[in-house]
Amino acid sequence: MFLKTYYPYPGFPPVSISGDKCRLKCRHCNSIYLKGMTPVSTSEKLIKVCKKLDENNAVGILLSGGYNKDGGLLNLERMLPAIKKIKKETKLIINIHPGLLSKNIADNLLVDFASLEIPSNFVIKNVFRLNKTIDDYVETYYNLKNAGIDVIPHVCVYSGDEHKLLENIEPPSAIVVIVFTPTKNTPMQNESAPEAKMIGKVIRNIKKMFSYSEISLGCMRPRDRCIRTEIEIEALKSGISRMELPSKKTIKYAKEKGYEIKRLGACCALPEKYEYLAEIK
Repeated sequence: MFLKTYYPYPGFPPVSISGDKCRLKCRHCNSIYLKGMTPVSTSEKLIKVCKKLDENNAVGILLSGGYNKDGGLLNLERMLPAIKKIKKETKLIINIHPGLLSKNIADNLLVDFASLEIPSNFVIKNVFRLNKTIDDYVETYYNLKNAGIDVIPHVCVYSGDEHKLLENIEPPSAIVVIVFTPTKNTPMQNESAPEAKMIGKVIRNIKKMFSYSEISLGCMRPRDRCIRTEIEIEALKSGISRMELPSKKTIKYAKEKGYEIKRLGACCALPEKYEYLAEIK
């Protein structure tokens, strides 16, 4: 019985191909999280940063950034040649947060896997403030999948019925559960985070739907000391086998329950076939 734990720094850092720019300004983020990413808003910067990471034996990168008014990743299309160059000239594994994208871009996107959030229509309209629907995200899922890219769907827990968002998705190798986190200096900073029991319920329902898919508790979740470990242990009890940046108390609990801990220097959406490259001895 394994619990895979994930530590992205320093070997799998997030980079923003839009720098600190985001035209969408979602209500839950307001560009705050871009500040924690390495800014690489030109092809030259992206290539330079990636070659330096490769020289330092990094495992890979999370290619992310801000979004345009249509929900797509800013600058992605013009970065496609640079991404291909990085894949050809380095050993880095590339994970991408693509947002919405077309079949044409997916067919020309040379990455190893994609972390795609599947949001509800309510979240798309009221949090992302996009004139789109869940069908647009499902279409992106299949655009990526049909292009030969391993897609790891993400669902963010808000209301407790997020398992339903995956009803039109073919069984993936892994699913990442993230949790709405009230964040300072955003329009949603005073809203309440979901309770641990609600998060556990979502995980159990996803497990029923996809019994052969690994489920991970992702990095985006409340870190308040009073609820962090409660959420993590509830997730473990509910069926996850992966967790990014668990607390020491959670690791202690898992060991007491007979879990063998496997440490990986990557993001928690990493497909199993790449684990040998990221294992921390």
